[in-house]
Amino acid sequence: MPRSDQFTTVDDFELHYSAWGDPANPPVLCVHGLSRVGRDFDPLAAALEDEYHVICPDMPGRGLSQWAADPAERYADAAMVDALVGLCDRLELDSLRYVGTSMGAGLGMAVAAGPLSDRISHLVVNDMPPNPETDAAPEALGRIMEYVPDPPTFERITELEAYYKDLYQGRFSPMSDEEWRRFTVTSARRTGNGGIAPAYDPAILVESESDDDAPAPWDVWESLDQHLCILRGKESEILPQDPFERMQETQPDAQTVEVDCGHAPSLNTDAQIEPIREFLAE
Repeated sequence: MPRSDQFTTVDDFELHYSAWGDPANPPVLCVHGLSRVGRDFDPLAAALEDEYHVICPDMPGRGLSQWAADPAERYADAAMVDALVGLCDRLELDSLRYVGTSMGAGLGMAVAAGPLSDRISHLVVNDMPPNPETDAAPEALGRIMEYVPDPPTFERITELEAYYKDLYQGRFSPMSDEEWRRFTVTSARRTGNGGIAPAYDPAILVESESDDDAPAPWDVWESLDQHLCILRGKESEILPQDPFERMQETQPDAQTVEVDCGHAPSLNTDAQIEPIREFLAE
């Protein structure tokens, strides 16, 4: 079945998601990175749609999902977890496989160890350590803190495409010109003055309140009992070698895939898609 655009509400907040494949098939939930959108999973979803019902949401403040009037509350980590749980409830996903990239992978660890622990059977962690605040290279986090809150506005879509290439080329997996065009078109928005900008709310980067009762991130990782697969870009500064090795040591049954890129693998090549397909079929 071709991709379709769907909308639902969670806690009176409208979420958009792309749906691929037959709804009668086992569901796969794919969750994107911090300033990205669900359409990033188009290549993976197209490869899986014959076997699965693939659901790729735009998280709050991204893509076609609603922007928050109260960013500090709606965009906090706990609120993102609640949004995912609410989406699974609304779509009646009682059992699912989960693929997460970067932020989406961090959220995947949280829900798989917590409120969706009895529903998620397989978890794909795409280039994300359990605790990026301490595990990732400081300079990589610094770049994110710099560009995410201040996205540029352009007059032309081709200018946004050039910006994306400059920002992500050499970090994301290599993409063809056609793939860069799709990447740009599916993550662009018009601004109030008619300009073109990345498709996210500049206020998405919020500081989540600390919870003294919350388990430590590495304890969360070690507690996971789902089938686990870790993807890593060999040059990733978000998931460097040391935390990657620690993830394997503390979850020795996890499958691992390394690819020649930085942060993060784009899940757009057979070398990345086929291991995921095989893993999800276990």
